[in-house]
Amino acid sequence: MFAIYDIEGRRFRNSLEQLERVHAAQASRRVSLRPYDGEQAPEHGVAAAPVSLKAKQAYREMLQVTDRQAILHAHQLMSSPVVTAQLTQDIVSAWERLREQHYHQLPVLDERQRIVGMVSEHDLLRVLLIEDAELSYIRGKTVADVMSAEVITADPVTDVRRIAKVMATYQLSAVPIVDDRDALIGLVSRTDILRSVSNDPPLSLWS
Repeated sequence: MFAIYDIEGRRFRNSLEQLERVHAAQASRRVSLRPYDGEQAPEHGVAAAPVSLKAKQAYREMLQVTDRQAILHAHQLMSSPVVTAQLTQDIVSAWERLREQHYHQLPVLDERQRIVGMVSEHDLLRVLLIEDAELSYIRGKTVADVMSAEVITADPVTDVRRIAKVMATYQLSAVPIVDDRDALIGLVSRTDILRSVSNDPPLSLWS
């Protein structure tokens, strides 16, 4: 299951197939979708199936990984806790945090600690200039001014193969993992997938 979040909150939650219908591949990362009311998927009127209490309980039980097993779902290989940026954070401190952690992008959280976007090296460099180790920047700019205002996320029990497909389709280097309470709990990056493929068999990536 995948979702799209922006500055107003969750705007879409449905299957990979519906994500591909409402969000064109390689489209602008700042194109807004119509508001999603929780009952009907935007653009094509596809209803999201209601989640039963039994299904929610099964979902939570699946997150308890105790024995060594094939890696099938996001929660089994995601990085956690997640290094994040704040919506009102200044550009320089966001850049320094990104460089200190050796990341290429960070999820952006609002004052309620809900995900509202992603900020990358490329986003920050639009208002930063680094020349001869000297840093100059446009003063007064915050992360909110430069971040990508839509972010595609996945549920903890999303199939790793589907996450890899979303990364390839939308040219993403990472997918935040958000639980059923809209809380950011992890991040699956290309590095996480490659590390699992090379170091932690039996990863199941057959088709």
